Amino acid sequence: MISILIIFTYAGPAIAETFLEINNFQPSNLSERKLIWPDWRFPSSIKRPRLKDDLIYPDWFEGVWDVTSQIVSDQYQEPIIHSAKFIHNTFGNLIADREYNTQSYALSSKTGGFLLVKNDPKSPNRQFAKLTEDRYLETKIIGRRQEEIDNNIFITDELILQILHTPELSRVSQVETLTEFKKCGSNQKNEINLSDFNICGEQFQAIYNQPGQNLISLPIKTEKSKLILRKTNYD
Repeated sequence: MISILIIFTYAGPAIAETFLEINNFQPSNLSERKLIWPDWRFPSSIKRPRLKDDLIYPDWFEGVWDVTSQIVSDQYQEPIIHSAKFIHNTFGNLIADREYNTQSYALSSKTGGFLLVKNDPKSPNRQFAKLTEDRYLETKIIGRRQEEIDNNIFITDELILQILHTPELSRVSQVETLTEFKKCGSNQKNEINLSDFNICGEQFQAIYNQPGQNLISLPIKTEKSKLILRKTNYD
């Protein structure tokens, strides 16, 4: 089964739900889930998005970024370097350019035989990828949550249904991806400049069996990655 690291396509929720207030501290649900990884179970409480729902990113994501993604458990595998773009929609909200971001990642990964990625024009929650050997990969976001902890930390958790269509059969799996993004310094001292910073991310992924196979759905595979987003320099 092919697993795509769809960090910016999915990918997306609507409005931040939980905040940490300095004077009235409340635990972050997604921070707590991050802490228990890889001991996850299927996220039954995650919310199903409506047809037109999209993930609204904080303003500090705006623009085009060079992204470096490195799997933590495999130090010998070369990092994947690709591009990610965040744009405003017709409502003025900042969203990921899903088609651009997914295709950039897929083609840069050089695995899976990706040829083309297309959004579903009716919903930001579905994408279709054409692969080599007459294969197609359909991805549908079936659950998501997000939390903006403060102006420096943003967490997303998304559950994606993946269907790999081949001439012989179709394979179904469910992929959960939780990503914590933080502003981080762009210099060697890691000092954060308000006008010049990187975004550092930790990404936790679990792959579950297709729906209905197990009463208690434990991951069949887990993976952790480190991300760094650096603002693209066009000069």
